[in-house]
Amino acid sequence: MPGLLKCLYGNRGENVPQKLFEVSDTVVKENSTDTGAVNVRKIAAMVIDTSSNFEVIHGLMDLLMTKVGADFAKREYSLEEDNSDPRFFPTRGFSVLLGGKKIGSVGVLHPEVLANFDLKYPVSCVELEFDALFTHFKAQQE
Repeated sequence: MPGLLKCLYGNRGENVPQKLFEVSDTVVKENSTDTGAVNVRKIAAMVIDTSSNFEVIHGLMDLLMTKVGADFAKREYSLEEDNSDPRFFPTRGFSVLLGGKKIGSVGVLHPEVLANFDLKYPVSCVELEFDALFTHFKAQQE
């Protein structure tokens, strides 16, 4: 998500709403590897507008889950409130679970994060692990 925040920072003088999407590799600390880190491909999206527009980003996440064959009604994926993630406003951050495993997060960015990037409007975002989504999709096709 930092790449998208930099884009929003660069676009801060532009009109809102703005919608940004990205698929890229991120580096995650992993002590069990020789390098102490692994690359994880992620899908991320952000919406900045005069209101938080959480329903827009939630709808995008639901669409992605539907496209990979995950059914919310069957409890194949769910959201779990996560107040431990400092990126998100308290009570507005959620872990995304697929098959009971955390594969990402969704929420409204904390005002401190917005201030650090000189953003004047609320930002809602979603970040999901691409490989977990693709693995689920492949399993649905078999």
